[in-house]
Formats: sequence, structure tokens, C-alpha cells
Amino acid sequence: MVKLSVSKAAKMLGISRFDIQDQINSGKLQTHEGYVTIDSLRLAYPKANLHSEQDKRIEKMQQIKDNAVYKSASVDAAHTENEKAYVNAIATLKNRIYKEEIKNQHYEHMFEELTERLAILEEHCHSDDKDYMHQLQKWVSQQH
Repeated sequence: MVKLSVSKAAKMLGISRFDIQDQINSGKLQTHEGYVTIDSLRLAYPKANLHSEQDKRIEKMQQIKDNAVYKSASVDAAHTENEKAYVNAIATLKNRIYKEEIKNQHYEHMFEELTERLAILEEHCHSDDKDYMHQLQKWVSQQH
């Protein structure tokens, strides 16, 4: 369905905008979403030649516009799918981060436990091994 503004319809018919507005107000000319359709113009002005070159261009422009709206809806659908994929990816990454944080806390606890046990072992080890044990404790604390 080809829709025209009141101004374009008036130019096409070679009449004033006010003439078309009068036809609309009297109910002789129907509008659709604020525009005049070619079909309603044919009914209101049966003698008018509405098959002009300009009419063909207008029909083509309307078809291009309709196609663009359809493609826009397709693009919107693709964006929605992309958003869902992003949300899923983010949820997966959050889950992985959480698991890694749990592992990290476990390793932190292990280092603390290891440090405590090495200190106890150093206290009870042979005097020849104390220097080596001290170096090991120092190394562990540097890694932590």
C-alpha cells in the first residue's frame, strides 16, 4: 500500500493541500496513519491520472521503505540473539571466575597451613637442617 503525505498527494493531483484536507474532513478521502493512500485517492478522484512516472517512483520508494523496515526488524532480531549470547557468555564467565576465586582461597589457606607446619618442623628439626629449613620458609613466604 503506497502512502503519501497530504502535500505529495496534492502535488500529484495538481490541486492544493487545502482541497485534499477538505476531502479528508468531509470523509470522502480516507487516511491511514496520517497519510493518504493511492487507493483512497483513486476513489476520491477517479478521473485523475495516478499512473504517472512520479507515482511509479513513489511506489518504488515505498517498497524500498517497506523492505528497510523488514530488514530493520531482522537486524533487531539478530541484536536480540546477540544480547542473549552475550548474557550467556557473561554468566559462564562469572561462574568460571567464582570457581577460580574458590580455588584461590583454597591455595591461600594451603600456603598459610604450609607456613605454620614449616615453622613447627623448623623448631623440631636437627640443628644441621635448620638453615635449610629457614631458607625453605623464606622461599614459601616469597611465593605467597
